[in-house]
Amino acid sequence: MPVTLTSLVSRYDLGLTLRTGRADLGVSWVHISDLVDPTPYIEPGTLLLTTGLSLGRTSRRWPEYADRLARAGVCALGFGVGLRHANVPEPLLAAAARHRLSLIEVSERTRFSSVVRAVTDELAAAERAEQTAAMESYRGLVRAALTPPSHRSVVTRLAAQLDAWVLLLSREGHLLAGAPEQARRHTERVRLELSRRRSWHAATFDIGDTRVTLLPVIRSARPAGVLAVGRLAPLSVYERGVVDVAVDLLSLGVAQAAELLDSERRERATVLSLLLSGRYNAARQTAESLGIPLPEGPVRLAVLTADAGIRGDLLEMLESERSLQIVSALVASDSRGRVVVVLPVVEGDVGVLQAMLSSLEGTRGVIGEAAEMTDLARVWPRIAAVADTVPSSGAQRLLTTRGVADMGLLSYVGDAEAKGWAFAVLAPLEGDEARRIDLLSTVRTYLAHNGNTEAASAALGIHRRTLVYRLGRAERLLGRKFSDPGLRAELWMALTVHDG
Repeated sequence: MPVTLTSLVSRYDLGLTLRTGRADLGVSWVHISDLVDPTPYIEPGTLLLTTGLSLGRTSRRWPEYADRLARAGVCALGFGVGLRHANVPEPLLAAAARHRLSLIEVSERTRFSSVVRAVTDELAAAERAEQTAAMESYRGLVRAALTPPSHRSVVTRLAAQLDAWVLLLSREGHLLAGAPEQARRHTERVRLELSRRRSWHAATFDIGDTRVTLLPVIRSARPAGVLAVGRLAPLSVYERGVVDVAVDLLSLGVAQAAELLDSERRERATVLSLLLSGRYNAARQTAESLGIPLPEGPVRLAVLTADAGIRGDLLEMLESERSLQIVSALVASDSRGRVVVVLPVVEGDVGVLQAMLSSLEGTRGVIGEAAEMTDLARVWPRIAAVADTVPSSGAQRLLTTRGVADMGLLSYVGDAEAKGWAFAVLAPLEGDEARRIDLLSTVRTYLAHNGNTEAASAALGIHRRTLVYRLGRAERLLGRKFSDPGLRAELWMALTVHDG
């Protein structure tokens, strides 16, 4: 337990009374001085003891005195009564309250040496307790290092011991381990900070109110990775020692951890390749021999893509997603760098992937309908082909195969390009001659009625022969016949963009 004013005031044998200010402040040392200005000889966090011999009973220097102590970082002033002053001077009390300086009255029967002894004894006890806790932390980290995979065990243990979030990244920036679960959301911010620093040295930076400590993990005199520790409260000296021990333990296995991650990814990719090629039994046997769990029952096949530069982030995010691990989803990359997920049909399965894609810009994907594992080879080509066509500008990141079809062809064309194409197609129908007889409206109505001249002329309120005449004029301007289904399709799409 740290030494606080509360622990000192609560001791009956010391006879201390808190007159103003907070009692929960920590005390790092104690000092005795009756100088008018003792600040050159004290450090922040010190409990200063004085009898006020150098200052008069009604001295006007009390406000200045209190101000000096507050600015010097004195945690509290212990004022001894009974020698020079029968009571704590009221001007001093008022000045201490104004400068938020805690003030303790030391009774006449209490020797300053007793207060000094109490503080030093408590500081020594606190140091011994912290050393004991640190030693237990060291032993806990060593035990964690003996639990495979050692790098993940050490990171998890360190996060719990420090009540902090901890990330371990490889030299290339791959996330090797993180704890607790939400720690991975800081991965990109840590990578960004690393990219700004050209040398591999210990450093600190802030994410909001959290102070983040970066420590290089060295293997054979070469940087092998980096450990990031984030916590609201600063690390104490002994906690820094705990982190140093963790770094030493990780240095023995971070390179192997990176190799293990690559190996695990290759193994999952092998099982996925067997499934997608129709070799279900071989995939099952391989997964069983490698210890890779596969989902049971009907499954969905999702193909997810990402912009260049964040494909690794997408894969890491899906690999570390606890909800996918619980249902034994298979997450792997295919030969083209896309991330493929085979997950069981459970409540909220689509929502999980949708939420994850929404949290990472530049990602999108397609998920198929429920199918048996033995049918994945049949549905794979169709879903893979559709995934490559999902526009990055879509409002929804994850679409079903039906949803992709419902988007329509125009969603795959940029707005400017679509309008330019529509203008070119409809230009012959918007000239001066065409406008005089409203050819554009005539063609729109004709197409809307599926080429039925009777219905179209009635809708326009003109004679059928007038409609046929106008359509003939339109065909001459367009250079094509309305009997051509391709022309009708192009005109309808152009009108859709034009009217939109």
